[in-house]
Amino acid sequence: MTTPSSEIRRAFAHRRGTAYVMAVGIGLMVAAISLGEMAFARTRAASNKIRRDEVQARTAARSCIELARAMIKADPSWRTTQSNGAWLSGESFQEATYEVSVTNPAGSLDRSQLDSVVVLGDATVGLSRQRFSVQLDAKTVPLNCLAIPLTVGGAITATAATINPAGATLASNLGVTSVLSTIRPNVEAGLTIVGTGFQGSTTAGASPRTLPSSSVFGSYTAAGTAIPISALPIVSLKPTLQRVVLGPASNPYGVPNANGIYVIDCQGQAIVITNCRIVGTIVLLNPGVGSAVSGSVRWIPALSNYPCLLVNGNIALQMSSSNLSESTLATNFNPPGTPYIYPTGTTDTDTSDSYPSSISGLVYVSGNVSTSNAPTVSVLVVGGGLTVGGSSLTLAYDNTFFNSPPPGFYTVTMTPSQGSWRRVADDPPESALSNSR
Repeated sequence: MTTPSSEIRRAFAHRRGTAYVMAVGIGLMVAAISLGEMAFARTRAASNKIRRDEVQARTAARSCIELARAMIKADPSWRTTQSNGAWLSGESFQEATYEVSVTNPAGSLDRSQLDSVVVLGDATVGLSRQRFSVQLDAKTVPLNCLAIPLTVGGAITATAATINPAGATLASNLGVTSVLSTIRPNVEAGLTIVGTGFQGSTTAGASPRTLPSSSVFGSYTAAGTAIPISALPIVSLKPTLQRVVLGPASNPYGVPNANGIYVIDCQGQAIVITNCRIVGTIVLLNPGVGSAVSGSVRWIPALSNYPCLLVNGNIALQMSSSNLSESTLATNFNPPGTPYIYPTGTTDTDTSDSYPSSISGLVYVSGNVSTSNAPTVSVLVVGGGLTVGGSSLTLAYDNTFFNSPPPGFYTVTMTPSQGSWRRVADDPPESALSNSR
């Protein structure tokens, strides 16, 4: 016979067992939830790390491209100091390991300074690898000396002379001095402007204009045809180029150059260019004291944006304003192959024509220039000083050379080609390549 107290004890015992089971169950549930949360947290942390690594690797890969652009900008000779392929490899920054490579799809890196290149940035952070590429196109920026008709690296001194025309601009990176002269163009000087006769605006303390480097002659001598100084006749004890037509179809001293580029190494002798018609570019190397362009000369470049005359040294410009006369000089300056106006005009076989005397193009002289008589030049760039004397100097500006600068008269910037940014997929594993063969 059970008593109420024993039933009560059994009821309490049953409840204690049930409570124990429930407590254990709850504990197991809590433990499972905790373990699940921990696993989820670990999974989420791992996933977040993967995403973070991917973002960092992507940023690093893009930064590699900007690093390559900075290296190009910092080294003007980068095409020769570097080569196709990896420029940086196995480098690290913070958590990223990266590589920078540059390739010219057209050939060797130094094939042409106007070739485009492809830059690849490759970066790894943790298990994430990101690769980006972009094409950089060469953009030419003309030297600002081509923006005006006359730029002189040294001083300009004009004595009893007239410089034309009004509205043009001439610049000296040092100073300008006018003595009893009339200076009609506007005047810029890096330092001082002294004298009277300035009819245009004057600006002292102007920023220097950029001149070509000493390497400007290289591409022209490489592309030119040599005329031996010994081939020129001696007139008044000086080798003289006169009474001839020189151009792409005409070279009285040898084989014509298709682009009308001729190189004369004067070997220290004074050379005179006078009373002739030239369609092309003449490069004078090592000219001696007394070298000059004189008389009546009709001169244009064969390639429209190329210089007419490049002088590595000093020269005098002494041309007359008188026309180049065929009858006076008993020479046909309009023969077959060299029509006037070049290249679309006509030719003939007579000696009854005449042509205006001028250098209708760009002249660059690395040394000093003196002028007399009445020369007319489109664009004159002088590395040394300029002395203007005698009658007049006329500047007939042509913006062709600024709009389409010739070799040596521009700088090159490498600019990302629009729409060329690409994300590059990793190379397939070697095993996959083997299976695909």
